[in-house]
Amino acid sequence: MLRTRRCLLQAAAIWTAVHALPAARKEFWESKEPAAWSSEEKQVLLGQSPWAREGTVRFDVEKQHATAAGSYEGVARPGANVPGANPNARPGATPSVPIGERPPPAPTTDTGQNVRFSVLARWETALPVRLAGGPAMPEGTAQFYVLRLQGLPLLPPRKGKNGESLPDPNEGILEAIKQGSRLERKGNAAISCAHLLTGSGESATEVLLFFARGKDPIVVGDKEVTLESRFGPFHLSIKFPLKDMLYKGVLAL
Repeated sequence: MLRTRRCLLQAAAIWTAVHALPAARKEFWESKEPAAWSSEEKQVLLGQSPWAREGTVRFDVEKQHATAAGSYEGVARPGANVPGANPNARPGATPSVPIGERPPPAPTTDTGQNVRFSVLARWETALPVRLAGGPAMPEGTAQFYVLRLQGLPLLPPRKGKNGESLPDPNEGILEAIKQGSRLERKGNAAISCAHLLTGSGESATEVLLFFARGKDPIVVGDKEVTLESRFGPFHLSIKFPLKDMLYKGVLAL
């Protein structure tokens, strides 16, 4: 009888504790229609959500002498056949599109330590991002996953004495980013970056990375996709749990 009484008391305590817990909070994009999203909620979705995550770019100070950031000698310049490329750009230059928001401040370095700074990676083609007011995409992007990187270690564009444009100081590093970026899934082939577009004006430190959806697209069963980007001494890695990237029950990428 004592054992039965103890079991009943334990069961009652567990039931009380479980039902005393607050209900799991639903995110606003799950509980509200897009027309009801506030400006603040839209900014949360665009900057801190399953579709917009921050990662840390790192490089070792010891490698600075071996590979100078931004120079990348021996790296080929980007090609010109990129969706949305500016037809008036000079031959061989990396095409650019206006991407939108002001980039974060340029990173600072601490002598004697590994340099680290934050980069925001956002799935520009994800439906919730589009509904929240993400910048317009170039035409012909339906066949791609498009990720925007904001806050990369890029130099601002230079102007000559009379305002004329000078060669892009970032051409080498941009090509290195394109060649070294891919989406990785466990048990599946990685998806390499097919195209890269740069930002312009105040968005000069932003890029758009295009990854072909192809015949083997990302599915919820992949569980997680990781953006891996290596360029010179730099390395960026950001994980995206796919179960969190559902919108109205459908994977939104």
